[in-house]
Amino acid sequence: MEYWSLIRDRYPNIEEQLPLQHLKEKPIEPEEDGPTAAVFQLKTPAPRYWFINPSGNELVQVQKDRFLRNWRQINGNEPYPRFDQLSKLFWQEWDVFSRFVKNNGQIHVDQCELSYINHIDSVVPDDKWDGFGNLPNVFALLQPKAKKTFLPAPEIFSFASRYPLPDGRGRLHVEMTPAFRGRDFKMIVQFTLSARGMSTGESEKEIKAWFDNAHEWIVRGFDELTTQKMHELWNKKP
Repeated sequence: MEYWSLIRDRYPNIEEQLPLQHLKEKPIEPEEDGPTAAVFQLKTPAPRYWFINPSGNELVQVQKDRFLRNWRQINGNEPYPRFDQLSKLFWQEWDVFSRFVKNNGQIHVDQCELSYINHIDSVVPDDKWDGFGNLPNVFALLQPKAKKTFLPAPEIFSFASRYPLPDGRGRLHVEMTPAFRGRDFKMIVQFTLSARGMSTGESEKEIKAWFDNAHEWIVRGFDELTTQKMHELWNKKP
C-alpha cells in the first residue's frame, strides 16, 4: 500500500478489520416521530486497516470514510499520555495522510470525533471488582437517595446519555456497559465518553478549536459523572 510506505517506519505492523459504521451526528433540533428503516449492504464492504507501532500501544486506522489515531493499553500498567501529547501526534499523522490523499484526489472533512474509553475494575484500593452493587461508589448520578431500598444490588447494569455541545456543534455521548477485558477476560465496566460533531469550517484552526472544546466537555463531564472518592483512588490530575 502506498500510504503505508509513508508511515511504515513508525507503524510496521498491519491488520485488516471490518469497517466502522459511518455515524454522522444529526443537527440538534426537536426529534420528529416517524418510521425508521434499516439499510442492508449485501456487497462486501471496503476494509478498515490498522497500522500499529512496535509496542502495540499506538495505531492509525484508515477506511474509505474515516481516519483515526488511537492510544491503548496493552499490558495494563502503561501510563496514560496527556491529551496535548496525543493531539500533537494526531496532527502529525493527519498531515501525512491528508497530503497523501490530496496528491491522489480530494479530501473533505464532514465530522470530527474524540473518544475516551475507560476500563473500571476496582472501587477501593487493592480490591477486585465485586459486583454491580458498587457502582454508586463510582458514578455520582447513581448515588442512593435512601439508605434502605427494596431491590437488591443489580446483577448487571448499563446506562447511556447524551448532551448537546455549544452552538449546535454536536453532542457528547456517554455510555457505561459491562464488558470483558481483552487481555485477561476479566469482567469490568467500560465507561466511554465520545464527542461527535463538526467545527465551523474545515481549516486546521477551526478543527483544532472543535477538538479543544470536545476535550473540555469530556474531561468536565467525566469529573461530574464520577465521584470524588474515585478521583482520589485514581490520583486524578486536574
